[in-house]
Amino acid sequence: MLFLGAGVFSSFIYAQNLPDSTDVRELLREGEQAADQGNYEHAFDLLNRADSLSFDIGYHKGNETATRLMADAYITRSEPEVAIELLAGLIEENPDSDDLSHHYNSLAQAHSLKGDHKKAIQMFEEAQKYLGRLPSNISERLSIGLLQNSAVAYRSLGQMNAALSNYLEAVEFANSRKDTAILIVLYNNLVTVYNDMEDPERAIYYLRRSLEMAETENSKSDILRARLNLGNALSNNEQYEEALENYELAEGLFLELRPQVPPAILLHNQGSTLAKMGRYEEGEKLMLESLELTEQMGILEGSYYNYLVLGSMYLDTGRLQESVRFLSNASSAAERIGNTEYKLNAVEKLNRAYSRLGDFEEAYRLLNEFNVLSDSLSDLEKERELADLKSQLELTRQSEINRLLEDKQVQQERRIQFQVIMIFSGGVIIALIIVLLFMMKKTSKEREEMLKTLKEQKTELEEVNSSKDKLFAIISHDLRSPLTSMQGILYMMKNNLISKDEVELMVNEMEGSIQKNLNVMEDLLVWAKEQLSGVEMNLKPIDLKKVTDDVVVGQEFVADKKGVKIIQKVPQNMTVLADLNALKMVMRNVVYNAIKFTDKGDIIEISTSENENTTQLLIKDSGIGIPEEAKDKIFDSKNWTREGTQNEKGTGFGLSISKDFLERMNGRIWFESEEGVGTSFFIELPKVQA
Repeated sequence: MLFLGAGVFSSFIYAQNLPDSTDVRELLREGEQAADQGNYEHAFDLLNRADSLSFDIGYHKGNETATRLMADAYITRSEPEVAIELLAGLIEENPDSDDLSHHYNSLAQAHSLKGDHKKAIQMFEEAQKYLGRLPSNISERLSIGLLQNSAVAYRSLGQMNAALSNYLEAVEFANSRKDTAILIVLYNNLVTVYNDMEDPERAIYYLRRSLEMAETENSKSDILRARLNLGNALSNNEQYEEALENYELAEGLFLELRPQVPPAILLHNQGSTLAKMGRYEEGEKLMLESLELTEQMGILEGSYYNYLVLGSMYLDTGRLQESVRFLSNASSAAERIGNTEYKLNAVEKLNRAYSRLGDFEEAYRLLNEFNVLSDSLSDLEKERELADLKSQLELTRQSEINRLLEDKQVQQERRIQFQVIMIFSGGVIIALIIVLLFMMKKTSKEREEMLKTLKEQKTELEEVNSSKDKLFAIISHDLRSPLTSMQGILYMMKNNLISKDEVELMVNEMEGSIQKNLNVMEDLLVWAKEQLSGVEMNLKPIDLKKVTDDVVVGQEFVADKKGVKIIQKVPQNMTVLADLNALKMVMRNVVYNAIKFTDKGDIIEISTSENENTTQLLIKDSGIGIPEEAKDKIFDSKNWTREGTQNEKGTGFGLSISKDFLERMNGRIWFESEEGVGTSFFIELPKVQA
């Protein structure tokens, strides 16, 4: 079963800000991203451009990073020889580079991919020597990566003690830094060790933790690794159906993230699981396809696993000659890798195959070889050290579980404390309510009601008196002025004292004034009717587009005279439940106010929006806005008003009545305004329900 590991953070891009270096760093970032996605040709093109631009501007670090990223891309593409040549030259040419740790780390991974794990470990050790040249935040992260990469190499050599020791140190380091990204990778790679130790339960535990963290971080590449490795662990634990489900999920991510990378590892693991289920033909087909891909890509460890599992399957199904051939190839691959445990597995199965063929001489030779290999792995001191390290890892796992339980306990205690506080607060509130009720009983209810009635009557009288005074002032001044002007014009026309052109000019001037006063008169009439008998609402479906058109046409002359443009975007067939006359009055007031507080060149826009039960009408202007101190007075019933941008006056009744009318139509009105920027009035009314 092949587990998908990860060489932690093989490349880091960081650099001082030199002139013109920003373009280089962007090309490097895009090149690395393209390589991660398997788009190698595009990656090489971007990295070569970064290298050329770095050379042109004398940006040496850009040249270094471009070369290393190209080498990393060749590693990802399973071409370790090309990567080794690039990295060896890079290290030789830059002995004083701050990035030597990165270069050696990439070189080690290339040797590991090639199957030369001993050389890889030497290079990881060299990388450790130069960590001090890096900034502390980067050196700490790379240090963890080197520990886990070394663990992968030791595990490939069958040196489980060294592998576990490195993993343990890396996990403790990552936990101390609370570095989720690295812990995700570490947990994934740690699983390969538990797999070799035939401990699927711990493998499944760490993989579920890794998958949970990867999904929280939404890291698709880490989710892919966790899904694939979880499938392997489940397969090893005979949970075959769930294993296949995880492989299927991993396959979708593999095709998305690595469209140009052959899915050799995925094919092998699916085939191996199908073989365990007794579905030999399906399993054989997938593993042969995987074997062909690993041979083409030169992935020696992948070829070993395919030879071993296919040989074992042929042994189980009685195809003994094919079993011998494939298991012999597995033994040769293990020898080239240098992994004693791999060799031991292949030899043990070969011995069984030759025994069943009746070739007892070869079977005896293989048995002796098996015993020699077993002796080399059975050193008691190593077994004791391995047990100690396993205990330490389990202790780390239990510590993490305990920490999670403690966090949950703290949260539970906080919830309990909060509930106690809420209960206590509720008790205090109830006690206060009881006291208040007791005090209210002792107070004379009739006297309170009488005082309340007197206050309300006083307030109403004050408001009516104020409104009356203002009404007479408006009638005596604002409505009288245009009538006096008209009288004067008629007198001059009658006595031929002015020309026709002068008459037209005066009439144009007066038309706007008359329109304004019509608005005032309508406000006054509505107010007077409301005061005398109240206005009854006749709620019915109203076409919002038609009402808007009527209001805009009525106010367009005033707007044109002032140089203000009205844009209305109310769609056809939009209906609301309202009183037609009341809605017209509300809209006219808001639109007239928008014109009143705008200047030449300003725009008034009328639009709508809808939700499930209501429709909103937005009347937005780019005028002078409403001062902060005036915002609380806009809907005041005490007839507050202010002059417009051309000294226009109003009654002060309009918006107060508008608010009252809308509330009686089950609607509402509000505004948002910034002084010097403009004002937006929102009118909300219920929709007509089907």
